[in-house]
Amino acid sequence: MKQTILTSLDMAARISVLALALVLAAFIAVAGARTAHAASLKQDVVLDQGALTVGHLFDNAGRNAAYILGPGPNAGETLTLNASSLLRIAMALDLDWRPASPTDKITVTRAATIIPTSDIESALEEKLSEHGLTGNFSAYINGTNHDIILPVDQAATVEIDEMRYDPRTSTFTATVYAPSRDKSTVKLPVSGQVRQMISVPVLKSALRNGDLIGMNDLDFIEMYVKDIGSDVITDAQKLINMTPRRVAIAGQPVRAMDIQRPELVSRGKNVTIIFKTGPMMLTATGRALQNGANGDLVRVTNLASNIQVDAVVTGSHEVTVTE
Repeated sequence: MKQTILTSLDMAARISVLALALVLAAFIAVAGARTAHAASLKQDVVLDQGALTVGHLFDNAGRNAAYILGPGPNAGETLTLNASSLLRIAMALDLDWRPASPTDKITVTRAATIIPTSDIESALEEKLSEHGLTGNFSAYINGTNHDIILPVDQAATVEIDEMRYDPRTSTFTATVYAPSRDKSTVKLPVSGQVRQMISVPVLKSALRNGDLIGMNDLDFIEMYVKDIGSDVITDAQKLINMTPRRVAIAGQPVRAMDIQRPELVSRGKNVTIIFKTGPMMLTATGRALQNGANGDLVRVTNLASNIQVDAVVTGSHEVTVTE
């Protein structure tokens, strides 16, 4: 009798386990089928043209895929839909989708043709050249970020018209049309400044007082004219055969006060005095009472006669007196 009861209980347990297994299998099958057909949120979207639809946001949207939600963002702009907005869309259209977390979102960007400000300024420079502006210069539009954004199917081109340039103030005004004047999607009035540039000589390496500057010691850099001080030397010839007063730094513009003619006669040092009278020339030894560079007038003492005279520096340790 005991064995019969145990056998009956064992059979009942097996039946219960089998029934539970069948229920779980059915639930898994249904859940799997539901998951296989559930809508899923896409990655960030780029729209080329047309309106924003449900199919742009969700995969497996079924018959709702073509449903138009709105026009979408303007060219070059973005629209972000957060979890709350997406849930409202899904519930309104009975989509089988729910956000996995409150941070779920999707960003929709409208594709565009973007013309950067630098390209516009290059076009302005070409137009200024056509109007007779010469030399090396750059055009700058007043303000910041004048990028032009066009629909993606339009060319990244601009046309400049109504150019006005004032040479007294180095300013201009113009109108920018994109992609062209005849078929303009964008008409942009601009104003700005022209900054002219010149080549300025600089030293390749640092030089000290006593070092003579030669052409091989020079390099050139481009600088805006308005950034150059009034005492900066822009003519390389004015640096040749000069020497720094102290130390001249490489790569920096040289000011007139930074250089001097090389000292050929030093105070307290002996010099050769050349006396010229007509065709005659005499020499004597003297002592310089002043420092002097080539062409300077200095005071010297004739050591033989102890007479002081004014003489012109004509060479290294050499002065000349002419009558």
